Amino acid sequence: MNKELQELTDATIKEIRKLEIVLPEIYKDIFYTKAEEMNIVISENDKEMAMIYALKKIQNLKDETEKSTSILKENVTNAKVAIANKDNIALEVIENNMIDLEKKISSLQQELFIDELTNLYNRRWLFEKYLKDDKFLENGVFAFLDINDFKHINDTYGHIVGDKVLNILGKVLKRIDNTYAIRYAGDEFIIVSHSHTIVEIEKVLNTVNNNLKTTNLKHRDHIFNVDFAFGTASFLKNSSFNEILEEADHKMYHQKKCCK
Repeated sequence: MNKELQELTDATIKEIRKLEIVLPEIYKDIFYTKAEEMNIVISENDKEMAMIYALKKIQNLKDETEKSTSILKENVTNAKVAIANKDNIALEVIENNMIDLEKKISSLQQELFIDELTNLYNRRWLFEKYLKDDKFLENGVFAFLDINDFKHINDTYGHIVGDKVLNILGKVLKRIDNTYAIRYAGDEFIIVSHSHTIVEIEKVLNTVNNNLKTTNLKHRDHIFNVDFAFGTASFLKNSSFNEILEEADHKMYHQKKCCK
């Protein structure tokens, strides 16, 4: 299966993992929505390959998770027995097993919460780890970013170049100190921080944006530049995520209109 189709299928899998019930119709609806977002044309053969790949990947993740849970329970039981018997050798074996299990669980979490293309946190991490019931757990600042003319980049230079642009921006955003960077959807990103003020985060993002604008990216004989629009908002503990997103999105849209 080609890389483009694989990334589309992975994006679909990450979306359906957030759902309690997944029917074939729901899977197809998300799959086609993602394909449209990523401007990917799907052939009948591609559909079949993507479905097989998705089923295998979901089953493998399920099997690995269940296996890790079973091993964890077994180690806890064995540890209790070893402690009761003061069996230091058995405790050492259990400790080594727990270290191996910790690595495996960390790998599974990487699969669940990290966007493969940009290596940033994904939406699942945002909603499951950072928010509770779609509300913020503490005070902070929020920025919503969208790459300008990203569709033009994809249409002109192809999706491989588009992916490289997303990867570059991901690397840049990840380097901003005391923030969490999330790939929200497509070419949309979120930055959240509990250490910065609105003024500080806007200053940082303006600097990042100016650096991107003046960095020449090359594809074959073509030179092009990338920049983004962004909007910011501050949030308090228990603020609604959707309300803060809407506020930041409105400011971002206004910035896009002003810059055209």
